[in-house]
Amino acid sequence: MKRTDITYGQLDKVLRSLGFSCRLVEKDPPARRYEHKESGALITMPPFPDTDFVLEHHLVAARTTADLFGIVEPKDFDAKLQKGNRRSHSTKDKP
Repeated sequence: MKRTDITYGQLDKVLRSLGFSCRLVEKDPPARRYEHKESGALITMPPFPDTDFVLEHHLVAARTTADLFGIVEPKDFDAKLQKGNRRSHSTKDKP
């Protein structure tokens, strides 16, 4: 499975900035459930650590759901992710 250069923590911040709330579903298997109450959009993914890089299909699911529910267009979704990605790289590069 292919990983992206975006972490689950970065994806979480973007989804929350778009109005999603998140809760941990403690069933078997456990999951993170993102809900956008205004639109009714739901995104479910495994509760990987925030520092893990996002699996490509999870990123596609989040971007597609946000687009289909009229929350944000894919290009704007990607811009928010890249903005956060640049910020985290620049902080790591500082001595």
